[in-house]
Amino acid sequence: MEHDAFKEIAEAQPPKAVLEIATSVSVVGNTIKLNLEKIRGYLVDDNVSMVGIWGMGGVGKTTLLNEINNSFLGGDTNTGFKYVISLVVSKEPQFEKLKNEISKRLGLPSDSEKSDIFEFLKKEDFLLLLDDIWKRVDLPEALGIPLPLHQSQNSENRGQRYKRKVIFTTRDDDICAHMIAHKKIKVECLDGEEAWHLFKQFANEDIINSNAIIKQLAMKVMMKCSGLPLALKVIGRATSNMKTPEEWRHMLRSLIKMDVRTVTGIEESLFHNLKISYDNLVSDTLRECFLCCAQWHEDARIPVSDLIEQWIGCGLISDFGKMGEAFDEGYSLIAKLNEACLLEFNDGIFPDEDYVKLHDVIRDMALWIVSECGKKKNKWIVGESDGDLRQFSGNWLGTELISFKGILSNNSLTKFLSDQNIDEKGQLSVAATSPKYPNLQSLFMNCYDIFAKRPEVFINIFPHMPSLTHLNLSGTPIAGLPKEIRVLVNLQYLNISSTKIQSLPSELKELKELKYFFFRGEHFVYQKVDGLATISMLPKLQVLDLFGNTCLEASDLRLLMDRNRIKAISLVVDSVEILGLLKHLPTWKIRLHRLQNMHTLQLCDLSYKHGEGLMVLRINHCGFEELLINGSVVNLKHFHLFGLKKLKKISWPTEIVPSECFQRLTFVEIHYCEFLRSLSWVLHLPCLRRLEVEGCSAMEELIDPADQMQQASSGLSTFPSLQYLKIRQMPNLVSLCTCPLDFPILSKLQLELCPKLKKLPFKSSIVNNNFKDLTVSEDLWESLEWEDTTIRSHLIKFLITLGFMEID
Repeated sequence: MEHDAFKEIAEAQPPKAVLEIATSVSVVGNTIKLNLEKIRGYLVDDNVSMVGIWGMGGVGKTTLLNEINNSFLGGDTNTGFKYVISLVVSKEPQFEKLKNEISKRLGLPSDSEKSDIFEFLKKEDFLLLLDDIWKRVDLPEALGIPLPLHQSQNSENRGQRYKRKVIFTTRDDDICAHMIAHKKIKVECLDGEEAWHLFKQFANEDIINSNAIIKQLAMKVMMKCSGLPLALKVIGRATSNMKTPEEWRHMLRSLIKMDVRTVTGIEESLFHNLKISYDNLVSDTLRECFLCCAQWHEDARIPVSDLIEQWIGCGLISDFGKMGEAFDEGYSLIAKLNEACLLEFNDGIFPDEDYVKLHDVIRDMALWIVSECGKKKNKWIVGESDGDLRQFSGNWLGTELISFKGILSNNSLTKFLSDQNIDEKGQLSVAATSPKYPNLQSLFMNCYDIFAKRPEVFINIFPHMPSLTHLNLSGTPIAGLPKEIRVLVNLQYLNISSTKIQSLPSELKELKELKYFFFRGEHFVYQKVDGLATISMLPKLQVLDLFGNTCLEASDLRLLMDRNRIKAISLVVDSVEILGLLKHLPTWKIRLHRLQNMHTLQLCDLSYKHGEGLMVLRINHCGFEELLINGSVVNLKHFHLFGLKKLKKISWPTEIVPSECFQRLTFVEIHYCEFLRSLSWVLHLPCLRRLEVEGCSAMEELIDPADQMQQASSGLSTFPSLQYLKIRQMPNLVSLCTCPLDFPILSKLQLELCPKLKKLPFKSSIVNNNFKDLTVSEDLWESLEWEDTTIRSHLIKFLITLGFMEID
């Protein structure tokens, strides 16, 4: 059929340019208005033809798309499109049905082929709105839609140009890339005022305003929705007929308990909708990783390192040769969950800290999934307070995981765990009964209650946990492990970090299945621990973390090396003999402590295979004079030097480029290295986000001028990723560098007790930085000299001065 025939049909039955989409929400608030303004700008921008709108399920992407569609109804905002076509694609798209919808919108016969649609639209101005995309849609192949082009590319019919634009919504940021979106907009949850306004649209505002107590309770209910529009809509509607404070209190308690079964419609309308994102994850492993995040309490900022270690300990990351590979996989999994809007990156207080968090409603949904959609409430017992404990009751035959992270009172957790083993006099007893927790696999007690007064509790409960494979007691005040730990013959993961344990029982050797043993001490505490030789007897051990505590004897390390099973080891090195073994070990984190009688420390000696697995290096109170960078420690992230009284220089051979050796180094801390004169090697580190230098009294310049000129020839930018710079107690520091440097994203600067410092090496581009705060002692700020006063005018807006006097 020729195009002219289509034209006759279209003229005979001219379709409307846009069809109104009915919505149940009146759009209010600045958030959606700002997003609408962005999109209107893209609609008139000739260089933008494909726009992706993304965000978590229920966050309001469809509402935004519908507003775009309806904005064309009045004609005032029509930006030259003859047709505005709106389609819902969904997870399992029915392209034949969608093709028929397009034909109908264009006034074409219902049996039109894709080629007919293509011929019709290729010479028309159109806007295509696609809602709920889950995978890339090939527009010409699937629907007969001509690809949108930049206007500079659109040169059909010798200069005749057509406007073709596509706007789509998706839950996955990755889809924006696959669809080659020129611009993308992430839709975020609502703030308090906007959330309250939306909640009242679906609740009964007259009832809310009729009673001060109800209004107070309603606001608390609204806050439990955490700004997620879908939750505000569903839960608001569920409250619309609640007329008494008692009903509102019951609703609030139900939401706190996550007992969605007591609230009609919430389970079906909210969690089932959100669960689609979970179901669409690419693997069972990724789904398990996501559910694992729900073990942290509500609103928790989860350290990425802790999360990845937990995934490793649970066997979700297992196929790795060295720890750097495991963390790479962990970051990749986090990125996938972030792209699916199931996990959010959350900036730490300091730039070297990586955190993630779960939206409260997403966490509730995860726990609902674990409970098999509400059918098995006690499958996981998770909480952080005494109130959380009280919501769990009944038997524990189906319980597979217990996780508490927080501070509890009155020994409540101890009582909870041993409740059925307490006799009529309140004494613990070992009853000859069937196990209390026969299916319990994971017990995570990262809280300050357990063992506080009754350390004998585990003596009695270990025999009641025959299936236990994962035990985490980190951060508890326990002083020892009972010998009864030997009954946990299926245990694969044991974490007793940051406890008061100073001796390990010999019965640990009975844990033949143990693969992961974490026994970290506090960062700046060094203590000897008895019984460590037992660890070398564990036949399946793969990951051993003793960082901050003590080290195995050389003979025990050799025994582990001979088994050739160890994938990662963290330890304190306090002897030259142990130092000599490091080049044969897959070191993960190392602390060199009080090593003397050596002139040079070489990085290549600190781990085997050129240090590929080494991620953290702390060196304190050692006696070497030179640190030689002669190995590619590509996975090193944290590097700390403290109290190196003899260290004079950090050097590298001419054939080595420090920026290539330290490809992932994010945090460098140099404290009280009194003879060190320069830190030139940090100048071009590609990932360095935080740099602290303190108490280096011999240093007159942070960057040696000769090194700066030599490295300038490399063409690399200076401090490309540095966000936080702290310089403190440097009595002879005259300048950071003689020449101006780039600090493209510096946001925090702290300068204290540097009496001779006169200039800051900032280029004028520093005024374009997103500065957050500048902390400078008052006398120092007043004495600084400025060649460009606009820099001073810019920085003073962020200035926090310290009132003490400088010292010589």
